[in-house]
Amino acid sequence: MADKKLFEGLADRLYFAQHGFAVDKAEDANRPLSEAGIDQTNIIATKLHTAGVSISTIFHSGKCRAEQTARLFANNFTNQAFSVAEHLSPNDDVHLLLPHLKTENALYIGHLPHLGKLISYLVTGDENDNIIRFQNSAIVCLEKNQNRYHVEWYLTPNMKTA
Repeated sequence: MADKKLFEGLADRLYFAQHGFAVDKAEDANRPLSEAGIDQTNIIATKLHTAGVSISTIFHSGKCRAEQTARLFANNFTNQAFSVAEHLSPNDDVHLLLPHLKTENALYIGHLPHLGKLISYLVTGDENDNIIRFQNSAIVCLEKNQNRYHVEWYLTPNMKTA
């Protein structure tokens, strides 16, 4: 179980997204976004912008597919700033990112299995709980409730709007 003091000083609202669908590494070792990945990311980014979601800054892992996803989100949010953040790679230890989660309304774009473990840890204190089944281009909003986070909402590209 996570020590509640680990969450002190962290942002009250955070967003996490898995990068868009990428081409197979046999096709391109850098794994850029596929056309479907570009389309899915634009769908999510447009839904968020239309809904008035406020994103203060965008961080990504530095991998090609995550950077391209960040750029698409940034373009949909009127050229929002984005930059590389450490500890967002697929197999990074979730504890290493925690001290950096201080920017309110920041969007972190990363990879599996890291994102799933990170969200589980922030919500339940156990990175192995597997509470969110991420999809490419999907985004989750977490809000802090006292010293723990809860899932405020989760949006996938194939969800219909009300």
